[in-house]
Amino acid sequence: MAGKKGDEQKELPFVTEQIVRQSNIKRRLWKGIRAVALAVIFGVTAGVSFVFVLSYKGLVVKEEDQVRPSVTIPRDEVPTITVAPTTEPVTDSSPETTEAVTTPTETTEPIEQIVESVLSERSLTLADYEALYNSMYEVVASVNRSIVTVTSAESKLDLFNQPYELKEEAAGLIYNKTDTEILILTNAESLHAADNIWVTFLNGEECVAVLRKADPVSGLAVLAVDPAPLGKDLSEYPVAVLGNSYSMKQGALAMTVGNPFGYNYSMSYGVVSSVRNIAQAIDVNYRVIDTNILESPTGGGFLINTKGEIMGVITKTYKNGASNGITTALAISDLKGVVERLSNEQEILYFGIKGQDVTADIAKETGLPEGVYITEAVAGSPVYQSGVQSGDVLVEFDGVEVRSMRAYRNLLESHQADDVIHIKVMRRGREGYTNIEFDVTVSTHE
Repeated sequence: MAGKKGDEQKELPFVTEQIVRQSNIKRRLWKGIRAVALAVIFGVTAGVSFVFVLSYKGLVVKEEDQVRPSVTIPRDEVPTITVAPTTEPVTDSSPETTEAVTTPTETTEPIEQIVESVLSERSLTLADYEALYNSMYEVVASVNRSIVTVTSAESKLDLFNQPYELKEEAAGLIYNKTDTEILILTNAESLHAADNIWVTFLNGEECVAVLRKADPVSGLAVLAVDPAPLGKDLSEYPVAVLGNSYSMKQGALAMTVGNPFGYNYSMSYGVVSSVRNIAQAIDVNYRVIDTNILESPTGGGFLINTKGEIMGVITKTYKNGASNGITTALAISDLKGVVERLSNEQEILYFGIKGQDVTADIAKETGLPEGVYITEAVAGSPVYQSGVQSGDVLVEFDGVEVRSMRAYRNLLESHQADDVIHIKVMRRGREGYTNIEFDVTVSTHE
């Protein structure tokens, strides 16, 4: 019995060894098949995912292109002054006939007598004045639909290290609108340090706004608002008309909208007292529209004409001491170029001159060359570093003759940062003015 048990025990390892070998072969074969299958599945999944991502990325790019269309604001031309026809007779040289053709003669009646004659025909009543004021209010009420309240909030800590928000309000103007965005022009002063910005429309609707770009020279900023929360009907938020401020004349009736008295949707009216003043800024001259309209020290907003067109942006930066307490505005026609660049999130170009036009009449009187007299080459600016000096006269910019600051500004805005511009200036020496040429690299405001 003992012998049999021993024989059985000797056979067991041989049987066990055969079973193990068969199990290992099958297991390895199964692992190989599974690895190949997983590799195939992974490859197919990765390929499908890659195609989907590319397709999605293409959709996103197309959507962004639709969301951010390029904004174009046409520039205004200065109206030409037409000369009235003469009243001299025109005679035919033929001996048979002599015919005189004349235009109607101009009246020599004094203006005072004309006004007195008109007023004597009809007396103005309180109803006439009321109708006049109602008409002006209707114009303002129409423009107010394009006015928004811009609220900026900056997060701060008080003396006890407790958080609070410092809020400021300003007037904004809807000047461009699409199905995907509403662009608003406003004052940039309170927006640089803002952590949150939102706008409130005339109907009480509120939307979050994003600062697109600000200009340190003009003090303007452009905000972008997603109109999705406002619903599909955007007719309640009309776009204001940016008029041609070159057509505004002294004595014209004007009105202020926005917050001229420090609170939104206030208004006032008066007349234009002057359109001849010029404010010199870096690389641009602003035409200043002076009025007799009173303003608040904290006021702002926009100047409009009787058609409801925007004629200017109320400013406190570019006003002389004599006009304190009186509304002054930067002419909108001089701001359209910078508003366009801000709308498209383009850098504000920096060349670095302050200048004054040298017209043909001024050149004849002073002996200066026609062009732009550089009253200041701003220290550290691109032109200053290139060697241009105050007192030089800019006569050519990138191969184009320059005769005014407005022409110079338009030429500068046609370029981009880092462009190298070849300019020519006339510099006065012992033997008169000589031509000097420079290459200047366009920079941007930091």
